[in-house]
Amino acid sequence: MYKIKQKMDDFFVEEEIELDLSSNIRDYTYFILEKRDWNTNDAIKAIASKLRIKPNRINVAGIKDKKAITRQYVSVYKISRKEIENVNIKGLTLQFIGYSNERLKLGQIKSNRFIIVVRNLDREAEKIDFIENYFDDQRFGNINPIVGNALIKKEFRKACYTLKLKWDKGDYVNPLRNLGKKLLRFYINSYQSLLFNEVLNIYFSKKYKEFKEIEYEYGEFIFSNENINNIKVPILGFLTEFENNEIELLYNELMNKYKIKKEDFIIKQIPEISSEGNERDLIVKIKNLKCTYEKDESSKGKLKAILEFSLPPGSYATLVVKKMFG
Repeated sequence: MYKIKQKMDDFFVEEEIELDLSSNIRDYTYFILEKRDWNTNDAIKAIASKLRIKPNRINVAGIKDKKAITRQYVSVYKISRKEIENVNIKGLTLQFIGYSNERLKLGQIKSNRFIIVVRNLDREAEKIDFIENYFDDQRFGNINPIVGNALIKKEFRKACYTLKLKWDKGDYVNPLRNLGKKLLRFYINSYQSLLFNEVLNIYFSKKYKEFKEIEYEYGEFIFSNENINNIKVPILGFLTEFENNEIELLYNELMNKYKIKKEDFIIKQIPEISSEGNERDLIVKIKNLKCTYEKDESSKGKLKAILEFSLPPGSYATLVVKKMFG
């Protein structure tokens, strides 16, 4: 069985982004954050603490893994270059790159570039040029979709119980709201992602003549190298409209199976977490894939593969590994 992330240096990712920066001092100071063994949110909190500012003055364009070396762009409001360069936190490096009058926004990333070492291999694998655009295990955790399902079904007691929250006199809503909009929306997004994965599974099983199935926490991924046309697939929400009749039928079957409907994503008790839905590519192309093999110094008689490639934001590099070596 292949292994990844055996060493910190085995997983590297950096953002590829276009910025219009200036050397003249302006409202927002930009820097590149390189981190080791930090998740993005905790890194931002630690930097804010050192700068003695609130974390909401710091903006990123994406969230990066903890167990990896990552390089990402960060903007911070009304902080000088000198203050940035004086921040000293173990595992974090801040490199000043310029100023702007605009903050960094989610979604500005053009792509993410990865270098991944895959270990404990018995053989070389065939190259691939696309991945089925599932959400991978990192999206779900142990309970995230369960809580998301409870929220849209308005089963707030179940959500509190699952999260081990304390409630008082039958008030289940306020303990949940105290977690914050961001986290509650993440739970709902996780459940939406699980539905999306199920739709893709059924769709691919009908379209592909030959495929392989790779297990993950909540089911299987279906992979094939057969050519397939890309389409936009909805991520279910209360404003979802279907342009593809086949996808609409699959979602209707799932909604009947799980006894849910689009309107369930309107949550009047906690309106700030209502979800209108979104859409996502069925497949994504892998850009500039390079793969070299060497002896694996960690496993006698085994090979390691060094993968280099780029993916659009929101797509999972771990799926490239699973499709090639799983």
